[in-house]
Amino acid sequence: MKRTQLSRRIFTFFDVIPFTFTALVFVAASAFAYSYLTNNYNVGELSSQAVFAAVARYLLLFVFAIVISGFFSAMIAYIIFAVRTKKDKKYLQILFDIINDKKNNITSSAKLKINKLLFPLFGSVKVRFVFENKFTTKKYALSSKKFKLFSTKNFETKCVFDFPNVQNYALKSVKFYFEDYFSLFSFLINCNANAQFYILPSSKNKIDIVPNPVSQQNTQTRTNIIKHLPGEYLHFKDFEDSDDVRRIVWKIFAKNKELVVRIQELRNNYASRYVLYASFFNNKDLFLQTDNFSRAFLTCYKNSIFGIYSELKQNKAFEVNIKFDQTIKVASESELLIKEMFEISAAEWQNELSPDDFYKVGDVSLLCLSSFVTADDVEKLLNITSKLSVIVFVRLSDALKSNKLKLFAENIFMKPKRGSIDELRLKFLFSPLRKRLLANEKKIIELLNKSDNTFYVI
Repeated sequence: MKRTQLSRRIFTFFDVIPFTFTALVFVAASAFAYSYLTNNYNVGELSSQAVFAAVARYLLLFVFAIVISGFFSAMIAYIIFAVRTKKDKKYLQILFDIINDKKNNITSSAKLKINKLLFPLFGSVKVRFVFENKFTTKKYALSSKKFKLFSTKNFETKCVFDFPNVQNYALKSVKFYFEDYFSLFSFLINCNANAQFYILPSSKNKIDIVPNPVSQQNTQTRTNIIKHLPGEYLHFKDFEDSDDVRRIVWKIFAKNKELVVRIQELRNNYASRYVLYASFFNNKDLFLQTDNFSRAFLTCYKNSIFGIYSELKQNKAFEVNIKFDQTIKVASESELLIKEMFEISAAEWQNELSPDDFYKVGDVSLLCLSSFVTADDVEKLLNITSKLSVIVFVRLSDALKSNKLKLFAENIFMKPKRGSIDELRLKFLFSPLRKRLLANEKKIIELLNKSDNTFYVI
């Protein structure tokens, strides 16, 4: 059994049992106190011993009563909530909201609406969100300004998330914990949920790239100019009612008594759009998708692609099309402000379609590659790439680039928050992946310098 699976099972086990770690500490402390008092209370006169024993007995009963009342209050609230969620499907409603401020800082939150939520007596109700791929959030304590001692009608609260990764979050279930006032007992109920929200990409740095526009797919149009073409019958056809009489070749009619017309010249339509190909290829021989840094790299790559796309959109003379190396399904276009933003957000690393298989000669303005493509993959791509295609290479190592001295100094006095970008930077600094990544990026840049294609390294 893998280490992650074992830790997940242990976490699930302690999550299900109705006792918390605080309860274990409380029981251990109570046992130690009882053992100490029973061994030392028989010191002194018999009358003082009897008084001490009576006080200890009543104190023990008082503590036991408080613990039992907290236990039953949490259990009753738990049972009522479980019955209501089972009978009424609209009893619990979850709405997600995404806020993007002027500085491109993204804040996501979940708004919970519960009808007549019953709280444990002086206790608390906590919630944990479980997304696909076994991703879970921390516990959020539910609170409300309208809260009364036991319950509140039309309870509403908001849980603000701190999700740094640009991706699609699909909610799988919501766990509710009903705890007493001492947090000794915790009763769990798991509610199935079906909702999703997107952390959208943002362009923090201006990316100035000038690509070559390509033509539309229906590129052939007829000319209106009669132009002499060589050959006797190669560019002629029989006259039809729909043909222009001006194109009749009278010399052939005089010779053979046949009405024929010149075939109109076909030409390519003018270039009218930018085609941006975004490759999310991850060579599994070099990098693993399960790597701890892959999500941070993916966010960096998505922000770069969106930055390029935003700059191209500003040129209103050309249409901008973005194509992915995977099938991406998002909500209907009527519900989205910018469909491409959601598609970029929902894209994932893939290792099935390499860039050279994904590329189409003559139909690409820009091709975006990341450091997860090996130098051998880039070499194969350059052999088939049109010289008019512009290549954009995104160095993923810059996503976790840091000042070593500053990073060490900060971590000496303050431990980085778990899962934060500072923690990832520190781990990446000593990771063997960093050396492989930098070496691969160096080889790719050398290949691009030798090629005839225009390229950008960002």
